Amino acid sequence: MNIPLRLTLIALVAPMLSLAQDGGLKPVTSAQALKLGPEKLAEFTEDESEVGMDEAARLYATALRLKTENALAKVDLRQVNQLNTWREMITACRLSPFGLAAIINGGGTMYSHGAARDASEVEDFLAGVAADFPPAEGEGSAKARKMIQQNVAFLKKLKPGELVTEKEDRANFAAEVKKACTDWENLGYLADSLPAEVAEQIVTFAAGTMEWLKEEN
Repeated sequence: MNIPLRLTLIALVAPMLSLAQDGGLKPVTSAQALKLGPEKLAEFTEDESEVGMDEAARLYATALRLKTENALAKVDLRQVNQLNTWREMITACRLSPFGLAAIINGGGTMYSHGAARDASEVEDFLAGVAADFPPAEGEGSAKARKMIQQNVAFLKKLKPGELVTEKEDRANFAAEVKKACTDWENLGYLADSLPAEVAEQIVTFAAGTMEWLKEEN
């Protein structure tokens, strides 16, 4: 099983493991999650472990997503679907560095925790852009296009690292790099259809997790 897939499975299974170990979880409402935020929510649920922090971030993200989508739905349900397209494209770009860094460094729980907690960052960002949704049509910006090209070029130069010795693992790494480049190129198509300011805002945020890779290269 490759590292990115393990990250996904950990993110899905961790809450169930916590439930099984504790014999039940303290109920959390959307209002409580939004008021407390991820860190204080972990205190509220009395689980400040790494897994507990992951779950708190996911609960906060769920609550904020519901709030954002409900507000858009009152205007036009199509906007909910449009914003979700943005969510999927941005999330794909932001998650790939965690998986790639995990492969380069031979795994580690810090990557799965980082990936799980990033959901709250994404929803905070989307809540902000949703305030002026939908954006007007545009032609993107040269700055946003340049940032995308630089990120793709950086990804293509990544090496799997000395810890990755198995042929299958190297093949998985190459496939993950290819997918990450495709994700960025797809985001570029979206950015090219937006006003310059919005395009730059989206691309800059999507690149926020690239530091997980740049610190190692």
